[in-house]
Amino acid sequence: MKHKARLWEKLDNEIIQCHVCAQECKVAPGNVGMCRTRKNIDGEFYTLIYGSLISKGSLDPIEKKPLYNYWSGHTAYSIASIGCSFRCRNCQNWSISQATPNENGNEGHYEFEDYKDRKMSLVEMSPEDLVKRVVNSGAKTLAYTYNEPLIWHEWIIDTASLLNKEDIKTILVTNGFSTPEASKELIDVGIGAANIDIKGMTDEFYKKICGAPSVQPVLDTAKRFKNNGIHVEITNLIIPDWNDQEGDIKKLCNWVSDNLGNDTPLHFSAYHPDYKQPSNKRTPFQTLDMAYNIAKETGLHYPYVGNLRHDKGNNSYCPNCGELIIERSGFNLSTINITDDKKCKNCFYNLEKHFIGEIKRSSGSRFSFF
Repeated sequence: MKHKARLWEKLDNEIIQCHVCAQECKVAPGNVGMCRTRKNIDGEFYTLIYGSLISKGSLDPIEKKPLYNYWSGHTAYSIASIGCSFRCRNCQNWSISQATPNENGNEGHYEFEDYKDRKMSLVEMSPEDLVKRVVNSGAKTLAYTYNEPLIWHEWIIDTASLLNKEDIKTILVTNGFSTPEASKELIDVGIGAANIDIKGMTDEFYKKICGAPSVQPVLDTAKRFKNNGIHVEITNLIIPDWNDQEGDIKKLCNWVSDNLGNDTPLHFSAYHPDYKQPSNKRTPFQTLDMAYNIAKETGLHYPYVGNLRHDKGNNSYCPNCGELIIERSGFNLSTINITDDKKCKNCFYNLEKHFIGEIKRSSGSRFSFF
């Protein structure tokens, strides 16, 4: 639904500059920004997707986000809207990220020639209604996910403040393309965790694959979140012929180690061709195995491998003695060798700062749709 936006300024000739994402679009009257969800209406700025959801929500394993070291084994009440600040050529959720809302925010449509007649209905919800649904679901966490949550800024600020009062932890699954002003508001409202997608380590990659000018705002957001108490995990989708060379992976691992710390989980994810298919090849096992080993050699304690089976890449190992501490079968925790007070059962190394929140020691089916 249409709602007055935050973080903008009026320039000459009724032009508005948005300061929610690092695109910092300058938007003329009647136009929308790159995300297609924020509109200049007669010299005032509005978000069109406040409380506009693709569904009433779903319950997902938190490991699906992916978050492996935060409230491990729990479910995350997951919600999404439409739109994105990027134009990633490989987007697997393009049907929502590249949709455009109408001015009332109750319907989405497409600008692609082959999809111009397609529309999607959006569910309208108040912050209070969302909180009731999450509480009734029994979930301990809520994830803003699937499309880019940073463009949903007003909704996140209003809902996170209410969710925190109910002791529901909030999660951003994000491209990290934020401004310092927006990041500060997210930190101040008490966001609990973020999985930030560092898609590549060069501006060229971001320009050619993502439609964004630079990787630097993403790196700045990751550091800002981490330094201000938000639990951060990083995901890197490895695309053949684009960011899959040994040098690319070493650069990322070294940056994570130097700037976020060796206890920061780094998820390497396998690519499959989708949307505009920047590569027609899937990520081979050998590349993901190389990435896992480089991360270990760099000193990172928690490298993970996703979207492809890897003997070690789904598990957590004690950074002190190397023993298996959490074994995962799919999204389930099949073995937990961590004591109730968060110590390794083998060497009693303190893991309290490495695994945040309660570890759920029994997990059945954790998928539900509403």
